[in-house]
Amino acid sequence: MIPRNIRIKLSLYLCLLLSSFGLSAQVFYVVNSQSRTLSRIDLAANTVNNSFASLGNVPNKIVLDGEHIWCVNSGDNAVQKISRLSGQTESNIFVGMGANPWDAVKHGDYLYVTGLVSGKVYKTNTITGSVVASLSVGTAPEALYIVGDKLYVSNAGNYANDYMGSSVSVINLESFELIKSIAVSANPQYLSYLDGKLHVSCTGNWANIGGAICIIDTQTDQLIHTIALGGTPGSILIASDELAYVADSNGINLYSYDPVNYTVFHGSQNPIGNGGSEIAGNSSLIAVLSPNWGSNGSLKIFNEDLSPAGQYTVAMTPTDLKMWIEPSSIDDSNLPNPGFRVYPNPVKMGGSLSIETDKPLVGELQIYNLRGQLILESAFSGKATLNLPQNLSSGIYLYKVFEGSRSYSSGRFVISR
Repeated sequence: MIPRNIRIKLSLYLCLLLSSFGLSAQVFYVVNSQSRTLSRIDLAANTVNNSFASLGNVPNKIVLDGEHIWCVNSGDNAVQKISRLSGQTESNIFVGMGANPWDAVKHGDYLYVTGLVSGKVYKTNTITGSVVASLSVGTAPEALYIVGDKLYVSNAGNYANDYMGSSVSVINLESFELIKSIAVSANPQYLSYLDGKLHVSCTGNWANIGGAICIIDTQTDQLIHTIALGGTPGSILIASDELAYVADSNGINLYSYDPVNYTVFHGSQNPIGNGGSEIAGNSSLIAVLSPNWGSNGSLKIFNEDLSPAGQYTVAMTPTDLKMWIEPSSIDDSNLPNPGFRVYPNPVKMGGSLSIETDKPLVGELQIYNLRGQLILESAFSGKATLNLPQNLSSGIYLYKVFEGSRSYSSGRFVISR
């Protein structure tokens, strides 16, 4: 007869094996600025709810985590805290009079918010709901991105003078002090990241200064390359090590380039049609937001080869698009990476879980229970050890690893007695 402890482990492994075949559940959230609503599109259920949440005055960008949606409302000078499950507003964080908050990024218990008019970055405590510090960075700060212990902020520059002063500020997260500013092409509005390189999407001046992607080495914080796309580049989706898509801020086309070798595939001279102003997704699924200026916007879903896979109507003047993969399932494109290891598996209750990568990955590890509740999250760089709480019971848990905002790997592990 098999001993009881072995039977328990075998049962857990069987559950783990069977649960690996669940369908992925991709959910998209769209900010409808003029309608002041948040749309929720569930691809698995093929449903769209254009009034999932009521937003504040001039909603602009959102940040997602396991429990909440954080909506930056420029007209209210505040960030709205929304339940990701119910869509109900829980509270608001007042940023500052005249700040005109634009975008945000979350790191641990803190939300960092840019003030477009004030020229500052605000450090807000999400537990107390208050601003704990602010830092002047440049003219018209917009996008933010965290790499390791540094916060990068794009400063669009002076729009009345061809975006003079366009730069990327580098901030030490621990001390919240400015390290340096890096001059870039005109009007940097979006940031993305791959393998130690920050990709800065610069929209240009909408006239005679074409758009570009500036590449910053995050080890040296030096500008190392500029990709002349032309046109009006918007948000970036790095779908793989070989292909990056760039939205068109005019809401018409898409551009593409090689994110490692910096070769342009589709620039302003040969753009991809049927594009949009925002883009999100992964290597096998691409979502493009078409603003349809003056009427309701639409969310277009494409397969890996850009063949149409669906379309959903959202509301007026959509300004942001974010993708969420429900942690109760694993998207095929984010199965455990061969160069990524989580061990030991199973791990003892109250033990230590280690993560290790073959490449210099800087990211965040999130752990969920099977009900999709966020249990634990931790930032890491290359390798880390996570001490599991003693009160985590035995069973199957889910992990998700993010490289910045890009989902890098996901999987399951077992906690045994």
